Amino acid sequence: MSVTELRPTGRTRTPAKNASKEAAEAEALRAKTEAAKAAADIANRLKAAKAAAEIAEGEAKAEEIRQQAAESRAEAARQRAEAETAREKAARSAEQWRKYAKAIAITCVVVSLPLQLMAFWSPDAPFLLAAPLVLEGLAWALLKGAEAAIDEARPSWHYRALAGAVALFAAAVNYLHGSAEFGLGTGLGGAFCSLAGPMVWDLHEHGRILKSEGRKTRRQRREEARERAAEAIEKQAAEQRELDERDARETIRSQQWQPVWERAVALAAALGELHPSDTTWKRAWDDVQGTTLGDTADVIAARAAAKARVKDAAKDPANQGEKAEKPQVESQMPAPETGTRVRAVDGRRNNGGTPPRRQAGDTLAFSPAARRAMSLAAQQQRSASA
Repeated sequence: MSVTELRPTGRTRTPAKNASKEAAEAEALRAKTEAAKAAADIANRLKAAKAAAEIAEGEAKAEEIRQQAAESRAEAARQRAEAETAREKAARSAEQWRKYAKAIAITCVVVSLPLQLMAFWSPDAPFLLAAPLVLEGLAWALLKGAEAAIDEARPSWHYRALAGAVALFAAAVNYLHGSAEFGLGTGLGGAFCSLAGPMVWDLHEHGRILKSEGRKTRRQRREEARERAAEAIEKQAAEQRELDERDARETIRSQQWQPVWERAVALAAALGELHPSDTTWKRAWDDVQGTTLGDTADVIAARAAAKARVKDAAKDPANQGEKAEKPQVESQMPAPETGTRVRAVDGRRNNGGTPPRRQAGDTLAFSPAARRAMSLAAQQQRSASA
C-alpha cells in the first residue's frame, strides 16, 4: 500500500489560482524586475562615474607629468644658455686680458728701451747699442719659451725665472743711468717699466698655467673646505644617532626579553662582537624561544585559539547569512500534453503536504548536451571541494 492510498479521502483539495492572485504575482515579478533593472542602472552609473573620475585623475597626473617635463626641459635649456653665456664671457675676458697685457708690455718697452740705449751708448764702442736689444729680446724670448712650455704641458718655471732675472738687470741699468742723468724720477720710471712689462705678461701666463693644470682658486678651496666640514659634522651626527638608536634598542631588548638578551650577549662574546648584531639576536631568540623572531609559545597558542574560535563562529548556523534562493515550487517538470493525457497539477502545494506519486513519463529526459554540461559542472565542483 502506497502513501497516496493511505491519504484520507474527502480532504483532497483541488488547486486553484484565481485571477487576482496571478495578477498580484505578475505585478510583484514586474516590480522586482524593475527594481533589479533600476539597481543595475544605478550600479552602471556608479561604475561610469568612478571610471570617469579615474580617467580624470589619470589625465590630471599625465598633465602634471608633462608640465614637470616641460619645466625640466626649460630649466635645462636655461642652464645651458647660462653656461654658454659664461663661457663666452670668460673667452672675451681672456682675450681682452691678453690684449691689455700685450699693450702694457709694448708701452713699457717703448719707455725703458731708450734709457737703456742711452746708458750703453759710447762713441768709442757704438756696438754696445745692441746690448739693450739683447736684454729686452732675451727677456721676451724667455717668456715666449715659457708660453710654449705651457702649451706643451712642460715645466716653465725656469724660463720665467730667467726672464725675471734679465728684467731685473735691465731695471737696475735704467735706475742707475736715469737717476744720474735725468734725476730720481726718471730712474725709478725706467726701472719700473723694465720690470712691469715682463711681470704683467708673466701674470697672464701664470693664469694660463692654473687653467691648464686645473688648479682651483682660493675661493673655491674655501668653499670646498666648508663643504667638507659640513659633511664631517653631518657624518658625525649620523653616527651619534646610530649609536643612540643602538643603545635604546639594546636597553629595550634587555628589559623586555632578559633571557634572550643574556643568551645574545653570551653568543656575541663567543663570536667576538662588542655588541650583539641582528644575526646574533635572531640566533639567541631561536635558542631560547625555539621559534621565529617575534613569536613565543604563548603567542602561538593564543593565535591557534583565536583561529579556532573564528572557525567555530563560521560554522555556527546563527552567524551565517540567509541565502537568497528561489523557493522550489515544482518538484519535477510536467510531461507535454499528448493524446488523452492531461497535464497533472503538482500536489506539493495543495495536497496537505503528501508528495504525489511518481510515474514514468512525468519528466522530459535531458538532452545529451545538458547531461555533458551537468557532468562537467559536477566534476568542477568536486575539484573545487578537494
